[in-house]
Amino acid sequence: MSMIGMDETGEQEQRRIAEHIEWQKQGAWVVLWGPYTRCFWAFACWPVVPAGGVVISAHDPHTLYSEMRYVEREHDFLRWRYGRG
Repeated sequence: MSMIGMDETGEQEQRRIAEHIEWQKQGAWVVLWGPYTRCFWAFACWPVVPAGGVVISAHDPHTLYSEMRYVEREHDFLRWRYGRG
């Protein structure tokens, strides 16, 4: 689907995708679709986030999810969440 000239149905679908990603991450991220920016945005909300916070944006959900996983590994989120060494 082209991002240019997206109708309301397309916007609703992008919001549903953002909601689904947020649901998959079980409260570790707040995920939004930005209709003006035409990007997905993810805000990390776990206690081990660096002081400046972590915000990720991407034009497609696959890239967003990939970047979220990268940041989780970079900041030892999985060790904090699951206690794995």
